[in-house]
Amino acid sequence: MMIVLFLFLLGLAFGSFLNVLTLRYKPDESYGIKTVGGRSHCLHCGRQLRWFELIPLLSFIIQRGACRACGKKLSWQYPLVELAAGLIFVTVPLFFQQHALLWGISQQPVLVVLFSALWIGVLFLLLAMCIIDLRWYVIPNVLNEILAFLGVCWIGIITLTHLAGSIGTGSFLGNFSQLFPLVGSLLYINHLWGILIAGVFFLVVVLVSRGKGMGMGDVKLIAVLGLLFGWPDILLIIMLSFIIGTVVVVPLMVIRKKKMSDKIPFGPFIVIASAIVFFFGSGIVTSYFAIIQRIVGGS
Repeated sequence: MMIVLFLFLLGLAFGSFLNVLTLRYKPDESYGIKTVGGRSHCLHCGRQLRWFELIPLLSFIIQRGACRACGKKLSWQYPLVELAAGLIFVTVPLFFQQHALLWGISQQPVLVVLFSALWIGVLFLLLAMCIIDLRWYVIPNVLNEILAFLGVCWIGIITLTHLAGSIGTGSFLGNFSQLFPLVGSLLYINHLWGILIAGVFFLVVVLVSRGKGMGMGDVKLIAVLGLLFGWPDILLIIMLSFIIGTVVVVPLMVIRKKKMSDKIPFGPFIVIASAIVFFFGSGIVTSYFAIIQRIVGGS
């Protein structure tokens, strides 16, 4: 419990830093952020914040979501991002610890730590992308580049551990990934196919919709996720992203909060789908085949 508490508090601190980065992000500046220096201040009145006003999550609760000086309401982005980051830092290590036997790393705690650290970084970057896309309708290239670097690291790690007999396919769909084979027996081939299939599919959507359905930032993001997750995991991510997008956007159109001509960032749907596949991919596929079996058996 002490380790869990430490990871959660560490995640809150990183979430607070992420809020600073995303709130100071400017698409027209180099790398989007001119500077991360300087004291934190109220975005409404400009007053510099005291140390006790910067305690992640707790300060927002104590101040009832408002600035102590001007009384203006603070953005809910502050607590939500901090809480999300805290949960990422806790749930990712728990995921690999609970699935260590399935992944074949139960006797290698170093790999559990290594896997956890890498995927904390991945989900943290995806959280940053989600926030920026919601605010500015853009996915920064620099974040995609860092994510691609982590993807190369991940492929290297799972390839080496696979050759050493530690893990299987490295898929978050478990053994179900073997139901969707592609040409090539080497492990990294699935990740190369992931880049190609995901990138080409989204590029076609962009070209057909003339950029109205999604942008090139989404193409780059899904291609990088294809590198990270590989085939067939990326297929489930693509399907879920469109399902989630439909579930969110259609009701907004029904109540006339959004119109067909309005810009709607697609990046957050991809991010949510990726997180779902990471944590629940194997369970989703298991449930799907169980339902199919019941239908076939009932008929």
